Amino acid sequence: MRIRFSFIILLTITGGLFSCKKTLSPDVTSLVPEANMWQVKNDARSAVFATYGLLRAALANSNAFMAYGELRGGDFRISSRQDLNAVLSNNLNANYSALEEWKDWQRFYAVIAQANLCIEKLPLVSKNDFRYRAEDLKLDIANIRFLRALTYFYLARIWGDVPLITSNAAGYFEGKPATPQATILAFAANEAAAAAMDLPWRYDGTWPEQQGNYWNQNDDYWHSRVGTKASCYALLAHIGAWQQDFAMAEKYCREVMDNSGNGGYSVASTSQLTAEDGVFKGKGLDVIFSLSFSADYQEASVSGHVEDWTLSEPFVPKKTADIYVPKDSVLAIFDEPGDGRFSLNGDGTASGNYFTNFNNSAPMFSKIKVRAVVQSPVLRSYESAILIFRYEEIILLRAAAAIRINDVPHGRDYLNMIRTQRGLANFDSADGNEVLSYILKERRRELLGEGWRWFDLVQFKQIPVYTTLSQADVDNGAAFWPVSKSALTNNPTLIQNNFWKK
Repeated sequence: MRIRFSFIILLTITGGLFSCKKTLSPDVTSLVPEANMWQVKNDARSAVFATYGLLRAALANSNAFMAYGELRGGDFRISSRQDLNAVLSNNLNANYSALEEWKDWQRFYAVIAQANLCIEKLPLVSKNDFRYRAEDLKLDIANIRFLRALTYFYLARIWGDVPLITSNAAGYFEGKPATPQATILAFAANEAAAAAMDLPWRYDGTWPEQQGNYWNQNDDYWHSRVGTKASCYALLAHIGAWQQDFAMAEKYCREVMDNSGNGGYSVASTSQLTAEDGVFKGKGLDVIFSLSFSADYQEASVSGHVEDWTLSEPFVPKKTADIYVPKDSVLAIFDEPGDGRFSLNGDGTASGNYFTNFNNSAPMFSKIKVRAVVQSPVLRSYESAILIFRYEEIILLRAAAAIRINDVPHGRDYLNMIRTQRGLANFDSADGNEVLSYILKERRRELLGEGWRWFDLVQFKQIPVYTTLSQADVDNGAAFWPVSKSALTNNPTLIQNNFWKK
Protein backbone atom coordinates (compact mmCIF):
# COMPACT_ATOMS: atom_id res chain seq x y z
CA MET A 1 0.00 0.00 0.00
CA ARG A 2 1.56 3.27 -1.09
CA ILE A 3 0.27 6.15 0.98
CA ARG A 4 3.15 8.54 1.31
CA PHE A 5 1.75 12.06 1.27
CA SER A 6 3.84 15.16 0.76
CA PHE A 7 1.06 17.41 1.97
CA ILE A 8 -2.72 17.49 1.97
CA ILE A 9 -4.08 20.98 1.39
CA LEU A 10 -7.48 21.88 2.85
CA LEU A 11 -10.06 23.71 0.81
CA THR A 12 -11.10 26.17 3.51
CA ILE A 13 -7.90 27.04 5.34
CA THR A 14 -9.01 30.49 6.47
CA GLY A 15 -12.45 29.50 7.67
CA GLY A 16 -12.32 26.49 9.93
CA LEU A 17 -10.45 23.46 11.08
CA PHE A 18 -11.56 21.26 8.26
CA SER A 19 -12.84 21.60 4.75
CA CYS A 20 -16.27 20.52 3.62
CA LYS A 21 -17.31 16.96 2.85
CA LYS A 22 -14.85 16.69 -0.04
CA THR A 23 -12.12 15.83 2.47
CA LEU A 24 -13.91 12.62 3.41
CA SER A 25 -11.72 10.94 0.79
CA PRO A 26 -8.08 12.05 0.63
CA ASP A 27 -7.57 13.57 -2.83
CA VAL A 28 -4.14 12.97 -4.33
CA THR A 29 -4.76 15.74 -6.87
CA SER A 30 -4.48 18.27 -4.04
CA LEU A 31 -0.95 17.30 -3.12
CA VAL A 32 1.44 20.23 -3.17
CA PRO A 33 5.04 19.68 -4.32
CA GLU A 34 7.19 19.44 -1.21
CA ALA A 35 9.70 21.96 -2.58
CA ASN A 36 7.00 24.63 -2.29
CA MET A 37 6.01 23.68 1.25
CA TRP A 38 7.36 24.38 4.73
CA GLN A 39 8.37 27.94 3.87
CA VAL A 40 5.99 30.22 5.79
CA LYS A 41 3.90 30.13 8.94
CA ASN A 42 0.64 29.34 7.14
CA ASP A 43 2.24 26.21 5.69
CA ALA A 44 2.50 24.90 9.24
CA ARG A 45 -1.13 25.74 9.97
CA SER A 46 -2.29 23.98 6.82
CA ALA A 47 -0.22 20.89 7.54
CA VAL A 48 -1.38 20.55 11.14
CA PHE A 49 -5.06 20.88 10.38
CA ALA A 50 -4.79 18.64 7.35
CA THR A 51 -3.90 15.93 9.86
CA TYR A 52 -7.09 16.63 11.82
CA GLY A 53 -9.04 16.55 8.55
CA LEU A 54 -7.59 13.17 7.61
CA LEU A 55 -8.57 11.65 10.95
CA ARG A 56 -12.09 12.95 10.47
CA ALA A 57 -12.09 11.39 7.01
CA ALA A 58 -10.98 8.03 8.39
CA LEU A 59 -13.76 7.91 10.99
CA ALA A 60 -16.51 9.54 8.94
CA ASN A 61 -16.03 7.46 5.79
CA SER A 62 -19.34 5.62 5.31
CA ASN A 63 -19.97 6.09 9.04
CA ALA A 64 -16.92 3.97 9.84
CA PHE A 65 -16.92 5.01 13.52
CA MET A 66 -20.41 3.47 13.83
CA ALA A 67 -19.46 0.34 11.91
CA TYR A 68 -16.41 -0.26 14.09
CA GLY A 69 -17.82 0.77 17.44
CA GLU A 70 -21.57 0.23 17.42
CA LEU A 71 -23.14 -2.12 14.86
CA ARG A 72 -21.42 -5.33 15.98
CA GLY A 73 -22.65 -4.73 19.53
CA GLY A 74 -26.17 -5.80 18.60
CA ASP A 75 -28.32 -2.99 20.03
CA PHE A 76 -29.31 -1.73 16.59
CA ARG A 77 -31.24 -3.69 13.98
CA ILE A 78 -31.13 -3.16 10.22
CA SER A 79 -34.19 -2.19 8.18
CA SER A 80 -33.02 -3.25 4.73
CA ARG A 81 -29.31 -2.67 4.01
CA GLN A 82 -27.57 -6.00 3.67
CA ASP A 83 -24.08 -4.54 4.04
CA LEU A 84 -24.98 -3.19 7.48
CA ASN A 85 -26.65 -6.48 8.36
CA ALA A 86 -23.40 -8.27 7.50
CA VAL A 87 -21.60 -6.15 10.12
CA LEU A 88 -24.32 -6.80 12.69
CA SER A 89 -24.06 -10.55 12.09
CA ASN A 90 -20.23 -10.45 12.17
CA ASN A 91 -20.05 -11.61 8.56
CA LEU A 92 -17.20 -9.22 7.79
CA ASN A 93 -15.94 -11.17 4.78
CA ALA A 94 -19.21 -10.61 2.93
CA ASN A 95 -18.84 -9.11 -0.53
CA TYR A 96 -20.03 -5.51 -0.12
CA SER A 97 -18.18 -2.38 -1.15
CA ALA A 98 -18.75 -0.68 2.21
CA LEU A 99 -17.19 -3.62 4.04
CA GLU A 100 -14.17 -3.49 1.75
CA GLU A 101 -13.74 0.19 2.64
CA TRP A 102 -14.07 -0.45 6.37
CA LYS A 103 -11.59 -3.33 6.25
CA ASP A 104 -9.02 -1.14 4.53
CA TRP A 105 -6.88 0.77 7.02
CA GLN A 106 -5.46 3.09 4.35
CA ARG A 107 -7.31 6.16 5.62
CA PHE A 108 -5.84 5.69 9.09
CA TYR A 109 -2.36 5.34 7.66
CA ALA A 110 -2.94 8.55 5.72
CA VAL A 111 -3.23 10.24 9.12
CA ILE A 112 -0.03 8.52 10.29
CA ALA A 113 1.83 9.52 7.15
CA GLN A 114 0.77 13.16 7.46
CA ALA A 115 1.65 13.18 11.17
CA ASN A 116 5.10 11.73 10.53
CA LEU A 117 5.66 14.30 7.80
CA CYS A 118 4.65 17.16 10.10
CA ILE A 119 6.95 16.02 12.89
CA GLU A 120 9.87 15.92 10.46
CA LYS A 121 9.13 19.07 8.46
CA LEU A 122 7.52 21.58 10.81
CA PRO A 123 10.92 22.60 12.26
CA LEU A 124 11.83 23.82 8.75
CA VAL A 125 9.11 26.45 8.98
CA SER A 126 10.61 27.91 12.15
CA LYS A 127 13.92 28.22 10.33
CA ASN A 128 12.37 29.80 7.23
CA ASP A 129 9.84 32.15 8.85
CA PHE A 130 10.70 34.04 12.07
CA ARG A 131 6.96 34.55 12.73
CA TYR A 132 6.62 30.83 13.47
CA ARG A 133 7.96 30.90 17.01
CA ALA A 134 9.49 28.04 18.96
CA GLU A 135 6.40 27.96 21.20
CA ASP A 136 4.17 27.68 18.10
CA LEU A 137 6.23 24.75 16.84
CA LYS A 138 6.12 23.02 20.22
CA LEU A 139 2.34 23.33 20.47
CA ASP A 140 1.75 22.15 16.90
CA ILE A 141 4.02 19.14 17.33
CA ALA A 142 2.13 18.24 20.52
CA ASN A 143 -1.16 18.34 18.63
CA ILE A 144 0.30 16.10 15.95
CA ARG A 145 1.66 13.58 18.46
CA PHE A 146 -1.75 13.42 20.13
CA LEU A 147 -3.35 12.68 16.75
CA ARG A 148 -0.76 10.03 15.93
CA ALA A 149 -1.32 8.35 19.31
CA LEU A 150 -5.10 8.43 18.89
CA THR A 151 -4.88 7.01 15.38
CA TYR A 152 -2.70 4.12 16.49
CA PHE A 153 -5.13 3.46 19.34
CA TYR A 154 -7.94 3.08 16.80
CA LEU A 155 -5.80 0.83 14.62
CA ALA A 156 -4.88 -1.42 17.56
CA ARG A 157 -8.48 -1.73 18.75
CA ILE A 158 -9.88 -2.45 15.30
CA TRP A 159 -7.20 -4.71 13.79
CA GLY A 160 -4.94 -5.75 16.67
CA ASP A 161 -1.42 -6.18 15.25
CA VAL A 162 -0.65 -3.47 12.67
CA PRO A 163 2.49 -2.00 11.08
CA LEU A 164 4.16 0.64 13.24
CA ILE A 165 5.49 3.52 11.15
CA THR A 166 7.09 6.41 12.99
CA SER A 167 9.08 8.30 10.36
CA ASN A 168 8.34 10.01 7.09
CA ALA A 169 11.17 8.05 5.47
CA ALA A 170 9.27 4.83 6.23
CA GLY A 171 6.15 6.04 4.42
CA TYR A 172 6.26 3.11 2.01
CA PHE A 173 5.65 -0.07 3.95
CA GLU A 174 4.96 -2.85 1.46
CA GLY A 175 7.46 -5.00 3.35
CA LYS A 176 6.68 -3.73 6.84
CA PRO A 177 5.39 -6.56 9.07
CA ALA A 178 2.68 -6.09 11.65
CA THR A 179 3.78 -5.03 15.13
CA PRO A 180 2.13 -6.70 18.15
CA GLN A 181 -0.86 -4.84 19.53
CA ALA A 182 0.84 -4.47 22.92
CA THR A 183 3.74 -2.59 21.31
CA ILE A 184 1.34 -0.35 19.37
CA LEU A 185 -0.53 0.51 22.57
CA ALA A 186 2.72 1.22 24.43
CA PHE A 187 3.85 3.53 21.62
CA ALA A 188 0.51 5.35 21.64
CA ALA A 189 0.74 5.78 25.42
CA ASN A 190 4.23 7.27 25.17
CA GLU A 191 3.10 9.65 22.43
CA ALA A 192 0.03 10.77 24.36
CA ALA A 193 2.07 11.35 27.52
CA ALA A 194 4.63 13.41 25.60
CA ALA A 195 1.88 15.45 23.94
CA ALA A 196 0.20 16.11 27.30
CA MET A 197 3.38 17.77 28.57
CA ASP A 198 3.19 20.46 25.90
CA LEU A 199 -0.57 20.99 25.58
CA PRO A 200 -2.68 23.39 27.69
CA TRP A 201 -5.88 22.56 29.54
CA ARG A 202 -7.63 25.08 27.31
CA TYR A 203 -6.73 27.65 24.68
CA ASP A 204 -7.55 30.81 26.62
CA GLY A 205 -3.97 32.10 26.58
CA THR A 206 -3.42 31.74 30.33
CA TRP A 207 -1.37 28.52 30.36
CA PRO A 208 2.42 28.30 30.05
CA GLU A 209 2.04 25.96 27.09
CA GLN A 210 -0.09 28.43 25.10
CA GLN A 211 -0.01 32.22 25.24
CA GLY A 212 -2.26 34.61 23.33
CA ASN A 213 -4.57 33.22 20.65
CA TYR A 214 -3.75 29.91 19.02
CA TRP A 215 -3.73 30.50 15.28
CA ASN A 216 -5.64 33.77 15.79
CA GLN A 217 -8.69 32.13 17.35
CA ASN A 218 -9.95 32.28 20.93
CA ASP A 219 -10.73 29.52 23.40
CA ASP A 220 -14.41 29.23 22.46
CA TYR A 221 -13.44 28.45 18.88
CA TRP A 222 -10.99 25.70 19.86
CA HIS A 223 -13.09 24.05 22.56
CA SER A 224 -13.01 20.26 21.91
CA ARG A 225 -11.56 20.74 18.41
CA VAL A 226 -7.86 20.34 19.17
CA GLY A 227 -5.64 18.45 21.57
CA THR A 228 -5.51 19.40 25.25
CA LYS A 229 -4.12 17.84 28.40
CA ALA A 230 -7.57 16.40 29.06
CA SER A 231 -7.82 14.75 25.64
CA CYS A 232 -4.37 13.21 26.11
CA TYR A 233 -5.25 11.98 29.61
CA ALA A 234 -8.55 10.56 28.34
CA LEU A 235 -6.63 8.67 25.66
CA LEU A 236 -4.10 7.43 28.21
CA ALA A 237 -6.92 6.23 30.47
CA HIS A 238 -8.39 4.20 27.62
CA ILE A 239 -5.04 2.79 26.63
CA GLY A 240 -4.52 1.73 30.23
CA ALA A 241 -7.91 0.00 30.30
CA TRP A 242 -7.13 -1.76 27.01
CA GLN A 243 -3.83 -2.92 28.47
CA GLN A 244 -5.71 -4.19 31.56
CA ASP A 245 -3.71 -1.67 33.60
CA PHE A 246 -6.65 -0.32 35.56
CA ALA A 247 -4.49 1.62 38.00
CA MET A 248 -3.23 3.58 35.00
CA ALA A 249 -6.78 4.01 33.70
CA GLU A 250 -7.98 5.29 37.08
CA LYS A 251 -5.00 7.62 37.40
CA TYR A 252 -5.63 9.42 34.12
CA CYS A 253 -9.40 9.57 34.58
CA ARG A 254 -8.63 11.19 37.95
CA GLU A 255 -6.41 13.75 36.21
CA VAL A 256 -9.32 14.75 33.97
CA MET A 257 -11.87 14.88 36.78
CA ASP A 258 -9.63 16.64 39.30
CA ASN A 259 -8.89 19.30 36.67
CA SER A 260 -12.42 19.66 35.34
CA GLY A 261 -12.35 23.31 36.38
CA ASN A 262 -9.14 23.91 34.45
CA GLY A 263 -10.58 22.26 31.36
CA GLY A 264 -14.05 23.74 31.79
CA TYR A 265 -15.81 20.35 31.82
CA SER A 266 -19.07 19.40 33.50
CA VAL A 267 -21.74 16.73 33.16
CA ALA A 268 -24.33 17.72 30.58
CA SER A 269 -28.00 17.85 31.42
CA THR A 270 -30.19 15.28 29.70
CA SER A 271 -31.86 18.04 27.71
CA GLN A 272 -28.46 19.18 26.41
CA LEU A 273 -27.59 15.59 25.55
CA THR A 274 -30.57 15.27 23.21
CA ALA A 275 -31.00 18.86 22.01
CA GLU A 276 -30.44 19.69 18.37
CA ASP A 277 -28.06 22.48 19.35
CA GLY A 278 -26.59 20.66 22.35
CA VAL A 279 -23.81 18.20 23.07
CA PHE A 280 -23.55 16.70 19.59
CA LYS A 281 -22.67 19.98 17.99
CA GLY A 282 -19.36 19.30 19.70
CA LYS A 283 -19.36 22.47 21.78
CA GLY A 284 -20.96 21.22 24.99
CA LEU A 285 -19.05 21.65 28.24
CA ASP A 286 -18.91 17.87 28.60
CA VAL A 287 -17.12 17.41 25.25
CA ILE A 288 -13.38 16.85 25.70
CA PHE A 289 -12.46 16.10 22.09
CA SER A 290 -14.52 15.86 18.92
CA LEU A 291 -14.22 16.07 15.15
CA SER A 292 -16.30 18.95 13.94
CA PHE A 293 -18.74 19.28 11.02
CA SER A 294 -19.81 22.85 11.68
CA ALA A 295 -22.19 24.37 9.14
CA ASP A 296 -20.70 27.75 10.04
CA TYR A 297 -17.60 26.68 8.12
CA GLN A 298 -19.38 24.82 5.30
CA GLU A 299 -18.54 21.42 6.81
CA ALA A 300 -22.09 20.01 7.01
CA SER A 301 -22.75 16.91 4.94
CA VAL A 302 -25.09 13.96 4.47
CA SER A 303 -22.52 11.22 4.98
CA GLY A 304 -20.31 10.68 7.99
CA HIS A 305 -23.10 11.18 10.54
CA VAL A 306 -25.13 8.74 12.60
CA GLU A 307 -28.28 10.63 11.53
CA ASP A 308 -27.77 9.40 7.97
CA TRP A 309 -28.60 5.91 9.25
CA THR A 310 -30.99 6.63 12.12
CA LEU A 311 -33.29 9.51 11.17
CA SER A 312 -36.42 9.42 9.04
CA GLU A 313 -39.66 11.39 8.85
CA PRO A 314 -40.58 13.80 10.45
CA PHE A 315 -36.98 14.96 10.88
CA VAL A 316 -35.78 14.35 7.33
CA PRO A 317 -37.47 13.32 4.05
CA LYS A 318 -36.78 9.60 4.40
CA LYS A 319 -39.49 6.99 4.86
CA THR A 320 -37.51 4.43 6.84
CA ALA A 321 -34.34 4.71 8.86
CA ASP A 322 -31.54 2.30 7.95
CA ILE A 323 -31.04 1.20 11.55
CA TYR A 324 -33.19 1.28 14.67
CA VAL A 325 -33.36 -0.11 18.22
CA PRO A 326 -36.29 -2.56 18.55
CA LYS A 327 -38.93 -1.85 21.19
CA ASP A 328 -38.05 -4.88 23.28
CA SER A 329 -34.39 -3.82 23.31
CA VAL A 330 -35.31 -0.27 24.32
CA LEU A 331 -37.35 -1.60 27.24
CA ALA A 332 -34.55 -3.97 28.27
CA ILE A 333 -31.92 -1.21 28.16
CA PHE A 334 -34.03 1.49 29.82
CA ASP A 335 -35.74 -0.60 32.47
CA GLU A 336 -35.69 1.83 35.41
CA PRO A 337 -38.39 4.44 36.06
CA GLY A 338 -37.54 8.11 35.93
CA ASP A 339 -34.72 7.88 33.39
CA GLY A 340 -34.69 11.24 31.61
CA ARG A 341 -33.21 9.69 28.48
CA PHE A 342 -36.11 7.26 28.06
CA SER A 343 -38.63 5.65 30.36
CA LEU A 344 -42.09 4.18 30.08
CA ASN A 345 -44.78 5.86 32.13
CA GLY A 346 -47.48 4.03 34.07
CA ASP A 347 -50.04 4.70 31.34
CA GLY A 348 -47.79 3.18 28.68
CA THR A 349 -46.65 6.48 27.18
CA ALA A 350 -42.95 7.15 26.67
CA SER A 351 -40.85 9.97 28.12
CA GLY A 352 -37.47 11.22 26.99
CA ASN A 353 -35.96 12.21 23.66
CA TYR A 354 -33.69 9.24 22.90
CA PHE A 355 -36.45 7.78 20.72
CA THR A 356 -39.28 9.11 18.58
CA ASN A 357 -42.46 7.22 17.65
CA PHE A 358 -41.82 4.57 20.28
CA ASN A 359 -45.14 2.85 19.59
CA ASN A 360 -44.05 2.08 16.04
CA SER A 361 -42.62 -1.36 15.36
CA ALA A 362 -39.24 0.29 14.69
CA PRO A 363 -38.81 3.30 17.02
CA MET A 364 -36.58 6.00 15.63
CA PHE A 365 -33.32 6.62 17.46
CA SER A 366 -33.42 10.43 17.75
CA LYS A 367 -30.91 11.12 20.51
CA ILE A 368 -28.54 12.60 17.91
CA LYS A 369 -30.23 14.94 15.44
CA VAL A 370 -28.09 17.91 14.51
CA ARG A 371 -29.50 19.03 11.20
CA ALA A 372 -27.76 21.77 9.24
CA VAL A 373 -31.04 22.82 7.57
CA VAL A 374 -34.24 22.75 9.59
CA GLN A 375 -36.47 25.18 7.73
CA SER A 376 -38.82 23.99 4.97
CA PRO A 377 -38.01 22.21 2.76
CA VAL A 378 -36.06 20.00 5.17
CA LEU A 379 -32.87 18.63 3.67
CA ARG A 380 -30.74 15.67 4.66
CA SER A 381 -27.71 17.64 5.78
CA TYR A 382 -26.11 17.25 9.20
CA GLU A 383 -23.46 18.90 11.32
CA SER A 384 -23.17 16.56 14.28
CA ALA A 385 -19.61 16.15 15.50
CA ILE A 386 -17.97 12.77 16.02
CA LEU A 387 -17.48 12.77 19.78
CA ILE A 388 -14.24 11.01 20.65
CA PHE A 389 -14.17 11.75 24.39
CA ARG A 390 -16.78 13.34 26.64
CA TYR A 391 -16.76 13.90 30.37
CA GLU A 392 -19.54 11.45 31.27
CA GLU A 393 -17.75 8.62 29.48
CA ILE A 394 -14.55 9.31 31.44
CA ILE A 395 -16.50 9.26 34.72
CA LEU A 396 -17.92 5.85 33.83
CA LEU A 397 -14.49 4.62 32.73
CA ARG A 398 -13.12 5.70 36.10
CA ALA A 399 -15.98 3.89 37.84
CA ALA A 400 -15.05 0.63 36.10
CA ALA A 401 -11.33 1.13 36.75
CA ALA A 402 -12.00 1.76 40.44
CA ILE A 403 -13.96 -1.47 40.76
CA ARG A 404 -11.15 -3.40 39.08
CA ILE A 405 -8.60 -2.09 41.57
CA ASN A 406 -10.96 -3.08 44.41
CA ASP A 407 -12.15 0.43 45.24
CA VAL A 408 -15.85 -0.42 45.21
CA PRO A 409 -17.12 2.63 47.17
CA HIS A 410 -15.57 5.14 44.76
CA GLY A 411 -16.55 3.08 41.72
CA ARG A 412 -20.15 3.15 42.93
CA ASP A 413 -19.93 6.91 43.61
CA TYR A 414 -18.76 7.64 40.05
CA LEU A 415 -21.53 5.45 38.64
CA ASN A 416 -24.08 7.37 40.70
CA MET A 417 -22.77 10.71 39.43
CA ILE A 418 -24.21 9.79 36.05
CA ARG A 419 -27.29 7.96 37.32
CA THR A 420 -28.51 10.87 39.44
CA GLN A 421 -27.90 13.33 36.59
CA ARG A 422 -30.19 11.20 34.42
CA GLY A 423 -32.94 10.95 37.02
CA LEU A 424 -32.15 7.51 38.45
CA ALA A 425 -31.82 6.52 42.09
CA ASN A 426 -28.43 5.82 43.64
CA PHE A 427 -27.20 2.27 43.21
CA ASP A 428 -26.25 0.98 46.64
CA SER A 429 -24.76 -2.49 46.20
CA ALA A 430 -21.41 -3.25 47.83
CA ASP A 431 -20.81 -6.20 45.52
CA GLY A 432 -18.05 -5.19 43.10
CA ASN A 433 -19.20 -7.56 40.34
CA GLU A 434 -22.74 -6.27 40.58
CA VAL A 435 -21.59 -2.65 40.48
CA LEU A 436 -19.40 -3.44 37.46
CA SER A 437 -22.35 -4.97 35.62
CA TYR A 438 -24.36 -1.79 36.29
CA ILE A 439 -21.48 0.35 35.02
CA LEU A 440 -21.59 -1.55 31.74
CA LYS A 441 -25.37 -1.11 31.69
CA GLU A 442 -25.02 2.62 32.33
CA ARG A 443 -22.43 2.97 29.56
CA ARG A 444 -24.89 1.22 27.26
CA ARG A 445 -27.60 3.75 28.07
CA GLU A 446 -25.52 6.90 28.26
CA LEU A 447 -23.35 6.24 25.19
CA LEU A 448 -25.90 4.59 22.89
CA GLY A 449 -25.19 5.51 19.28
CA GLU A 450 -21.79 7.09 20.01
CA GLY A 451 -19.56 4.25 18.80
CA TRP A 452 -18.63 2.69 22.18
CA ARG A 453 -20.76 -0.44 22.55
CA TRP A 454 -18.58 -2.95 20.68
CA PHE A 455 -15.38 -1.74 22.34
CA ASP A 456 -17.12 -1.94 25.72
CA LEU A 457 -18.12 -5.56 25.09
CA VAL A 458 -14.50 -6.34 24.24
CA GLN A 459 -13.19 -4.45 27.27
CA PHE A 460 -15.69 -5.99 29.70
CA LYS A 461 -15.22 -9.45 28.11
CA GLN A 462 -18.94 -9.72 27.33
CA ILE A 463 -18.95 -10.49 23.60
CA PRO A 464 -20.24 -14.08 24.05
CA VAL A 465 -23.06 -12.78 26.29
CA TYR A 466 -24.44 -10.20 23.87
CA THR A 467 -23.52 -11.56 20.41
CA THR A 468 -23.52 -14.87 18.54
CA LEU A 469 -19.72 -15.12 18.82
CA SER A 470 -18.36 -17.66 21.29
CA GLN A 471 -15.42 -17.23 23.63
CA ALA A 472 -13.47 -19.57 21.35
CA ASP A 473 -14.21 -17.17 18.46
CA VAL A 474 -12.97 -14.23 20.52
CA ASP A 475 -9.84 -16.13 21.52
CA ASN A 476 -9.24 -16.80 17.83
CA GLY A 477 -9.38 -13.11 16.88
CA ALA A 478 -13.06 -12.54 16.04
CA ALA A 479 -13.14 -9.25 17.96
CA PHE A 480 -10.82 -7.69 15.38
CA TRP A 481 -11.68 -6.75 11.82
CA PRO A 482 -10.12 -8.69 8.95
CA VAL A 483 -7.23 -7.08 7.08
CA SER A 484 -8.27 -5.94 3.61
CA LYS A 485 -7.34 -7.91 0.50
CA SER A 486 -5.48 -4.90 -0.89
CA ALA A 487 -3.28 -4.62 2.22
CA LEU A 488 -2.48 -8.33 2.13
CA THR A 489 -1.73 -8.20 -1.60
CA ASN A 490 0.50 -5.14 -1.38
CA ASN A 491 2.36 -6.34 1.71
CA PRO A 492 3.12 -10.09 1.70
CA THR A 493 4.58 -9.89 5.22
CA LEU A 494 1.11 -9.26 6.65
CA ILE A 495 -0.96 -12.17 7.93
CA GLN A 496 -4.74 -12.27 8.06
CA ASN A 497 -6.27 -12.30 11.54
CA ASN A 498 -6.83 -15.95 12.48
CA PHE A 499 -10.61 -15.92 12.74
CA TRP A 500 -11.00 -14.40 9.29
CA LYS A 501 -8.82 -16.90 7.43
CA LYS A 502 -11.71 -19.29 7.00
